[in-house]
Amino acid sequence: MSMFYSPRHAAQRTSSPAAKRAGAGVLAATALGLGATMTATSASANGGPETAPAQTQPQTEAPAPTGGAQSTSGSTTFSDVISQGDSGSIVEQIQEKVGVTADGNYGSATAGAVADWQADEGLAADGVVGPETGSAMGLSGGSSDASAPSTGSTSSTGTASATPASSSTSSDSSLLSAARSLIGSPYVMGGTSPSGFDCSGLVQYVHAQQGKDIPRTTQEQQAAATPVSDPQPGDIVFFGDSAYHNGIYAGDGKIVDAGNSGTGVVERDIWTDDVSYGRF
Repeated sequence: MSMFYSPRHAAQRTSSPAAKRAGAGVLAATALGLGATMTATSASANGGPETAPAQTQPQTEAPAPTGGAQSTSGSTTFSDVISQGDSGSIVEQIQEKVGVTADGNYGSATAGAVADWQADEGLAADGVVGPETGSAMGLSGGSSDASAPSTGSTSSTGTASATPASSSTSSDSSLLSAARSLIGSPYVMGGTSPSGFDCSGLVQYVHAQQGKDIPRTTQEQQAAATPVSDPQPGDIVFFGDSAYHNGIYAGDGKIVDAGNSGTGVVERDIWTDDVSYGRF
């Protein structure tokens, strides 16, 4: 008899007491607020696909962010060095950040407030706003070295020269003498003459006095110079990579550089280990 069992009879078996009990369970679960879970369980119990009710799973995760503008302060890159004696709108930004009167003059009170802010942020508390501190503050602007046009590294054809033809493999102490002769010259952002220098303008000028035509900006000078591991007086000291400041090595851990408007061109101690050396 089982060989001639009608499909109709097989279909009628779905109304068995077990199925009715399962259906009753769903109704009871729905009344208790558990409908979605019990529906999935009942489907599995009645031979349905165990993974079918995926659409009943609650969506507990928020959609992923669609934009990249959530972090704006981290994208700021500051490449200047601002310290006591400087003035201007960038100093006002710093003063507002550290909570002192924003008069635009970087005095001892501002330097002290900057040092306190640096200590709170886990930075070197030197009271000087360099690239690391400035970027952490989210300051706008940067050094003239990063944006100044390349005006002193052109060949006779007018094409910028990446590597000067007069580069040397030995240090030249006459470069140090030329740099020292300019001590006392004022600092001027973008300056390239004794009436006012910025850091790379001074380096370019003293090389020109020795007949060496080198690029204009700090980064260009770093890229074109021959790296040296045993610096000698007259070599170039580069701060950072890519460099944000440079000057002429004076030996004994000292440098001649155009640091800021408060000091002009001076000879002073190198204040960090984050330096490299190059030579033309």
